[in-house]
Amino acid sequence: MNPGREETVKAAALDVGFSLAGIAGVLPHEKSNETFGRWLNAGMQAEMAYLVRHRESRADVRRLFPEARSAVCVALNYYQEVEREQRDADGRDGRGVFSVYVHGKDYHRVMGEMLRRLDDRLRESFPGLRSVACVDTRPVSDREMAIRAGIGWLGKNTSVISPGYGSWIFLGELITNLDLEPDAPLDTLCATCTRCIDACPMGALDEPFLVDARKCISYLTIEKRGNIPPELREGIGLHVFGCDVCQSVCPHNQVASPSKAFARSDRSGLVDMTLDELSVIADDEFLALTEGSAIRRCKPEGMRRNAVVSKRNLAFRSGKEREAGKRKT
Repeated sequence: MNPGREETVKAAALDVGFSLAGIAGVLPHEKSNETFGRWLNAGMQAEMAYLVRHRESRADVRRLFPEARSAVCVALNYYQEVEREQRDADGRDGRGVFSVYVHGKDYHRVMGEMLRRLDDRLRESFPGLRSVACVDTRPVSDREMAIRAGIGWLGKNTSVISPGYGSWIFLGELITNLDLEPDAPLDTLCATCTRCIDACPMGALDEPFLVDARKCISYLTIEKRGNIPPELREGIGLHVFGCDVCQSVCPHNQVASPSKAFARSDRSGLVDMTLDELSVIADDEFLALTEGSAIRRCKPEGMRRNAVVSKRNLAFRSGKEREAGKRKT
């Protein structure tokens, strides 16, 4: 291997604007594949059938790109100060809670364009380069690749936690035919901490390092189609798209700094609508307001459903508060 190739690649990634960069090997990782298989066999993927369909490809990226020799892994900070507002939201303004990551442009588009620029840069340095870009849209485990590349370690909430940005990062990679030396993985710093597990409103993290999607608010409000089971609705609280509870309580996320790539001014107008408005939003209005936003993933019927659930939870909470006030007087 030519000395300095890895440094050239990672420097190009940082110059393009990524927050972190590392190199990962592409050979299958037996232990990770066993864990993923056990997770699927337990049904923790809920109704996300695509994870089962693409199981073999996720286990070995060479099925996606036979020429693969290494992966240039990248991470992009998406943290915004709105996280504090969302954490303290009580519904008194009539609005629900949207995950921090949608307070800006769709990360698929932002990172996809950055990866294209990185690919162009690398082709200038390595004329024989061939690659496949991945940003949460191909049957590749972005999380596993990032961990292998030393970008971060696996947290007990199943997020990749980086030393400089916590888990407020989007992940992606260029799977390439370049023969590069992999970076060393990081040791976990979670130790005996269980804050994320204890804070999960639904008990979706009861087994550390595994999330049960069937109980996860992010899955229920984004990926699930149809009705949310009645026994799970109260735990959703005011969340209408995603959930950041397990990230907000993580001590490693206290290092967070505002993103340079995502801005609150670019977010969908949907975020500022009330629960009353969201519960009856028309399909065409939803589609118009989610152009260029990751919120579109939940579909209009999902947004209406989530808003109705949150409205009921807010009414129930207000009723309990009124009763508590009467007892005090």
